[in-house]
Amino acid sequence: MKRFNLIDLFIIVLSLLFFYFVLTRIFGHSATDFTIAIGAFSAIGTLFYKLYSNLYKLNREVGEFKSNTKFSFKNLKSDVSTLKSDVSEIKDDLRAIKRKLI
Repeated sequence: MKRFNLIDLFIIVLSLLFFYFVLTRIFGHSATDFTIAIGAFSAIGTLFYKLYSNLYKLNREVGEFKSNTKFSFKNLKSDVSTLKSDVSEIKDDLRAIKRKLI
């Protein structure tokens, strides 16, 4: 289950407040254009902050993945050389067994 953090709650509250201001303006009550603009810019600003923080986390994870991939391919080269040496030893052992049998 996903948790809500404080910034998500703030985005939801500001968005609801903005829609409340717009509805009161449409129906002729006391919300002014300045109040609606402040609500809209606050909601959009917090949304941009949330998107920026998610993009930062994604960039960091991509960097970690890139470095892990780089190091794993370094280890792959040594693993392949170890496998080649093991296969050549098995071939030599099989040749020796074959000679003893013949």
